[in-house]
Formats: sequence, C-alpha cells, structure tokens
Amino acid sequence: MDVHKAVKLYRKNSLAALSAAKFLLWLIEEALKALSIGKSAINTENIAERNKQIQIAQQLILEIVPLINGAYDGGKQLVFLIDYMNRRLIEANMKSDIIIIGEVESLLLDLKEAWREVVR
Repeated sequence: MDVHKAVKLYRKNSLAALSAAKFLLWLIEEALKALSIGKSAINTENIAERNKQIQIAQQLILEIVPLINGAYDGGKQLVFLIDYMNRRLIEANMKSDIIIIGEVESLLLDLKEAWREVVR
C-alpha cells in the first residue's frame, strides 16, 4: 500500500473514532493551522495559497454547525458566532487582511478553550 494512502486511511479511521466533542476540537485545531498558513501566504503575496487556506478554514469552521446545532445549550449562539467568523474570513480573503484573520484565530482559540471544558 502507498504510504500516502495508508496515512490517509489512518486519519480517516482515527477521526471516525472521535466523539463529537473531540471532533469539534480537531476541526478548530485544523482551522487554526489553515489560518496560520493563510497568513504566511499573505506575507509572501501568494494569492492562490491564501485563498486555498482561508477557504479550508471556512469549511472546517462550518462543519462545526451540524455538531452543535440543537445538541448543546447555547448552540444557537455558537451558530451565530460561526456565521460571524465565516463572514469575517470572506472579508479577510478579499482584502488579504491579516488583522481580520487574527481576530478569527482569537475567537477560535477562545472557543477551543471553552470546548475543552465541555470535553472534560
């Protein structure tokens, strides 16, 4: 088996075994990684990579909605926050704005810390 295929299969199976709460943490962590790469792409003026990474972060953030919508107290407010972050990332992508990305990263870090408490 190809090493890349094996790694992909391992990741797929590992993610499938996560609880919804831990999967949500994984989504946040991956979105933060994508935003970090997106900021680097802005600094190097790599428009294609910036666009790709910000869109990856948006997709990951939007995947949180089905996990929490109606399943947790405050889920509706969290959906509003996710919508806000998504709109800010659209703006950051259009403007190549690192400050807006930093704002979303800060919100994601706060969400990650709060969600860690839920997981415990």
